[in-house]
Amino acid sequence: MTRRSVLLSVLGIAAYSLVSGPASAVPAMPRIFSPGSISPTAGVDCLAFMPDGRTVFFHQEPWSLGMIMVSHQVNGHWSTPVIAPFSGIWHDHDPAVVPDGPFVVFASNRPDETGGGALHSSHLWRVDRVADGWSASIRLQDTVNFGSHIFAPSVAANGDLYFQNSDNSSRQFHLHRSAWRGGRYRNLSSRT
Repeated sequence: MTRRSVLLSVLGIAAYSLVSGPASAVPAMPRIFSPGSISPTAGVDCLAFMPDGRTVFFHQEPWSLGMIMVSHQVNGHWSTPVIAPFSGIWHDHDPAVVPDGPFVVFASNRPDETGGGALHSSHLWRVDRVADGWSASIRLQDTVNFGSHIFAPSVAANGDLYFQNSDNSSRQFHLHRSAWRGGRYRNLSSRT
């Protein structure tokens, strides 16, 4: 081995050590978030925090009915979760808070029309932040709810909506984007 290749090897190891940190560093292990209050024994998933980080919405399925729960951080501790004011009757799940916090998008099997029966799948709905809490739930338009299995929403900083759809015939999942333009979701695009 030449001096040059030894020098390059030593430099490579040194550069790797600087980037990756000390060789003895052990990565932190994940911990259960708020055990006993937010993370009880019943299934919990899909946490979505309000911009201030002191209010969290999440999906919990303690019985056959899933619901969206809410908890608030008070004096450094998370409050006992309660059912979110816009949830609790239908199977609601996958809450997503808009980055600046004015509304929440979620999936639900609630009827598309007043007086109708529960869906056998889910569509996306939203609730807006109002002075005294949250507005009535509003079903998103058909450019988003074009199929029967629409779920897992996420809202980008520019308002564009990303979500999943499960194709009934092929049972494949697809990722979609619907652009928020002029107060409406438009330009549906898909990625398998």
